[in-house]
Amino acid sequence: MEGTPFVAFDEVSVEYGSGAARVRALERASLQFGQGDFVCIVGPSGCGKTTLLQTLAGFLKPTTGSVRMQGRPIDGPGPERGVVFQQPNLFPWMTVAGNAGFGPMVRGAPRADRQARVERLLRLTGLLEFRDRYPYQLSGGMQQRLAIVRALANEPKVLLMDEPFGALDALTREKMQEELHEIWRRRAMTVLFITHSVEEAVYLGTDVVVMSPRPGRIVEHLPMPFARQAGDRDSRAIKSDAAFVAMRERVLSLIWQSAEG
Repeated sequence: MEGTPFVAFDEVSVEYGSGAARVRALERASLQFGQGDFVCIVGPSGCGKTTLLQTLAGFLKPTTGSVRMQGRPIDGPGPERGVVFQQPNLFPWMTVAGNAGFGPMVRGAPRADRQARVERLLRLTGLLEFRDRYPYQLSGGMQQRLAIVRALANEPKVLLMDEPFGALDALTREKMQEELHEIWRRRAMTVLFITHSVEEAVYLGTDVVVMSPRPGRIVEHLPMPFARQAGDRDSRAIKSDAAFVAMRERVLSLIWQSAEG
């Protein structure tokens, strides 16, 4: 369907509860982006970032409005949309390879195909030599890499990530940013990424979307140039560049203005 956005949120509102306890989490949020984009969403706590992601994941149905992917309405979860949460939520009784191949196994993928897919992804993320270990034997960063591999093993068209690096230390977080960028570039994936870190959003995203406090609204949708540079320039050099600092401050200013407004 020529001209149809890859993902489109159209006037999406979401309410929780009923009566006096009713809460409006999202207010007429509209957003579109294309295939291969890396879209980062930032905003104050409770602004509806996760709620917006969950409507695309199919976990939540909008109270009003619609969410579409390739022109088709989202009516529930599906393997074409992989989800990675802040906590890895791995199966402790399964090995690294078992966790990685769980989705394709449940979907009935042939054994040989499943094994080849898992081996390719574990090699890509530096986990192949740990394939027979269990999650408790991995570091926090390695567990999160495995969670990403498990999502990618279903070969999703879009990867939805809800603060996936929020629980990691600063050094591991930076390493994971680089690894995620590498996967994104190699696989030409579409990513919707939620974070509280403005620096992380400006660095990772081809687009940064700023949301207002609850009820969450789209305040600004800003294109970013830095994600396309990341394969050629050192991350520290990019993050200390005057243009990067200026954009980071602009996004921070928009968040503060929306919070005060």
